[in-house]
Order: sequence, then structure tokens, then C-alpha cells
Amino acid sequence: MSVQSSSSGASEQPQKAPLVLRPAIDPSVAAFLNDKAQLGQLVTALGSPLNLLFPGLLKQNIDAYQAVLTKHSLPGRVFFAHKVTMADCLIRQLAVEPVSLDVASLNELRHGLSAGFTGDRMEATGPKNAEFLSLCMLQGVTINVDSVAELAQLVRLKKLLPPGKKTKLLLRLSGFASSTAQNLVKSSRFGVPLAEVDSAFRILQEHEQDFSLLGFAFHLDTVTVHERLTAIEQCLDLHEKAVALGFEPNVLNIGGGFRVNYLENQQDWANYVSALKESVLGTGAPLTWQKSGFGMSVDNGKLKGSFNTYGYFEPTPGAKFLDEILNSQLTAREDKTVATIMRSNMIELWIEPGRSLVDQCGVTVARVNSLRKASTGEQLVSLNMKRQDVAFLDQEFFVDPVVLYRSPPAGDAPSAVPVFFAGDLCLESDLICRHLTFLKRLPEEGDLVAFINTAGYYMDFSASQAIMQPVARKVAIVKQEAKFSWVADEQFSVAWHFYNGESDGTQPNGNLS
Repeated sequence: MSVQSSSSGASEQPQKAPLVLRPAIDPSVAAFLNDKAQLGQLVTALGSPLNLLFPGLLKQNIDAYQAVLTKHSLPGRVFFAHKVTMADCLIRQLAVEPVSLDVASLNELRHGLSAGFTGDRMEATGPKNAEFLSLCMLQGVTINVDSVAELAQLVRLKKLLPPGKKTKLLLRLSGFASSTAQNLVKSSRFGVPLAEVDSAFRILQEHEQDFSLLGFAFHLDTVTVHERLTAIEQCLDLHEKAVALGFEPNVLNIGGGFRVNYLENQQDWANYVSALKESVLGTGAPLTWQKSGFGMSVDNGKLKGSFNTYGYFEPTPGAKFLDEILNSQLTAREDKTVATIMRSNMIELWIEPGRSLVDQCGVTVARVNSLRKASTGEQLVSLNMKRQDVAFLDQEFFVDPVVLYRSPPAGDAPSAVPVFFAGDLCLESDLICRHLTFLKRLPEEGDLVAFINTAGYYMDFSASQAIMQPVARKVAIVKQEAKFSWVADEQFSVAWHFYNGESDGTQPNGNLS
């Protein structure tokens, strides 16, 4: 697909449908953004960019996972992966929901405790230092052991702490391989290699008075069902081996990687990816800044490499993917489903969803600073924000922002004006989006631009204070009957109902709390 711009020669060629990446937007989020006067006041008072959080939308995501567990009559626990957000309001709201918390650092543990989580509702994952491990043991946090060396460190630390209850452990495993394919699962720097599990068993047997093996865990850098089934099968084999050795495991933690659907329309994504590939090949109009190929290149007229990006349209996001896994059959176990096998063996399922639990719970808003042209003629819309304010590592955010025009375009104007959104750092690389976005018309200085669904990673993971540009402030958006109100993120508390005359614990009307 080629892209027709609004240049003078465009009318001489057939007009193609404009390339758009329309975001999926929850109705409550859309309703708040439609109140342009209140939103404008917030940005004026608190600065641009501004992160809007919707803690009340967490419940619908939690309920979806709980519904899948109920459907399969499977006992389980949902652990929210804290690493995706630093928002106080989201963690505080989660503390009163039927979920647990997965923490991957000492400060995440402290944050979870201060938000209202107790140690028995938390697990510790990832690389850990001695301070982190010590506080976990003191608070009764389940520790997802990442290596045999970490297990040995726990043994040494245990001797320094007051005697008490056994520390609950999971062994996180890695190095799964299929009997039908070599190197099926990527090499990982995390987890106990399968070849070292016997060493871990010996350590646990020697220190059974201090530690309790709850079961096994894995977290794969993949989104395919097949690789997860390989890992599940081998964890089940180890479960049986552990029972034979005298352990009493009853948990299997299958980690995270439950994707989010960011786009309203699958065809939008297919059209843009197709046009981008043609652009890289040179058979279509340019679509990227300085010919970025996002992992793709041309060699002898053929497309090489792979499109290095998240799949922004996802047909089986979140809980739907969990349902697919649980419905999958294991050939080595008489073609029984994963859910059936876990039920019959009385194994509890743990999962660690991150961004999918905060789906639709955040929006990043920025003000248009200026319109300008690049030296080679591309139209730039300069925003009062930097790329790091809406970025996860160096991933491109392939979702069209919503331009909140103060003077809206008349009628259903075609999305035909190609622009690059640029940041406010004095760096050539500070492009909010390195791909073209096609707008109905150019915004004006002072208009607001909203990036949808940024609560999971995008608003926090890469945020910085480069050249003393502040990190975006956060506000929690709450709904009382038909009206929205807001509170600073650090001031948010579920007790706000009390101060609004609802001390009996009832919820206000609407689905935002």
C-alpha cells in the first residue's frame, strides 16, 4: 500500500484510504477526554505532559481473569506485576481488590506494604539483593527463587534473622526444550536451569526446617501457547519428582506475558504494517523518520529482518489468552487439558499479569508547543513532552494519539495530513513517534494531544528528567454519579469515599472509583 499525502500532486493519482491506527478507548476514558475545559485546566495547573490514571477501571480487568479461573473451577491467584507502574493510586486500589502483588525490587516491596498489601499477599521475583531478600523473609513474602546461588544466599541470610515461620519458596525454572525442536525457548539469564534443579532440591532437603517449597514457576519471553505448554509439561514432571522426594508442592506459576489490545480495528494494523514494509522496500511512500525500518531492511530487493515491535492489535488479549492456555491439550498426558490436569493434581495456578491488568487505566496528555517543518520538509508537531514520557525502552508506540482540537475539524474530514510528533529535548533523536501519523488537519498551538492506554510501562518505565524537564505529574480521575473529579496521585486513597459522605462504604455511581 502506498500513502498519498496532501501535496499538490495528490489529486492526479488515485486516492488511497488514509493510514490510521485508531486507539481502543474505554467509554469512561472517552467521556473524560470530551470535557476539554476541565482537562485544559488540569494541564494548565499541573503542567504538560500530564498522566491521567483511572483506578476504577482495574476491576473490569481483574474480573475477567477471575472469571476464567471460575470457568475452569481452578483455584488460583492473580499477582499484579508492580514493575509496569509507579502510580500510587493503582497500587492502593489494587490493595483492596482480590489480587496479590508481584514485586521485583526492595522499593517495590516497600511501596506495596505502604499501600496496604501484607506479606502473605505478595511474591518477590527477578534479581534480588540481600536487603530485598531479608525484608521478604521478615514480612512473610513468597520468594520466587531465581538461581541456585540465590537459594544459597537465602540459607545464609536466614541465620541472621530471628527464628520464625518457614519461608515459602517457588523455584523459577528455565531452559525448557521440546522433544521435537531444538532451542524452542530462548536462552534466558533468569531462572534455575533444569540441569541444576537437583542441586536446589538437595539444598531444600538440608534446610527443610527453614524453607517450604510451594511449587514451580516460569516466565517466558514469548507470546506463543506452544512454548508455554512445553514449560507446563516439564514443570508437571518436576512436580511429580518433588512429591517423590518428600516435598509437598501445590503451586504452578506460569508468569506473565498476557498481551493488551491497543487498537480499535485489526485492519488498521494490517494496513499500516503492509504499508510500512512497502516503504522499507522502496515501493511505497516514505513512512518513517530518516528511513527507520524498525528492524527491517532491504537486501538485493528483498525484505530482510523482522518488524521489531509489539503487536498493537491483539485478538486474544489478557484473560482470553489465559483461557486459551487452560483449554490447550497436553499430548504427553492423554490429551487432557491443562486445566483438567491441574485440577486433578490439586495444583493452584498463579499468574503475573502486568500491563493487561492496567489496560485502559492511563492516558498521557501533552500540549502542542509549535508547528514547524524539518529541513527536508516533513511536518513536525512539537509537543511539550519528550519521547521518554511515553516510551517503554526504545519501543515505538504504534497508536495514533487523539488530538483534542479546540476548534474541531468540520464533518468527517479524511485523515490525510501526515505529521511527525516531536519532543521538547534539544536532541535530534527526540521524536515521540518515528512513524507518520495522519491527522484530519493540523492542530494549533495550545491544543492538547492524548496518548491512550499508557499506564502499563509507557508512562513510567523510561521516564527521566533530562535537561531538567520534569517527569509528568500524575492525577487519579474519579467519578461521582455523572461527574468526574480528580485527586493528586500521591493523595489518592480508597478512603476518599468517606470524605465524600460515603462512610458506609457504598460506591458512587459510575465505573471509576
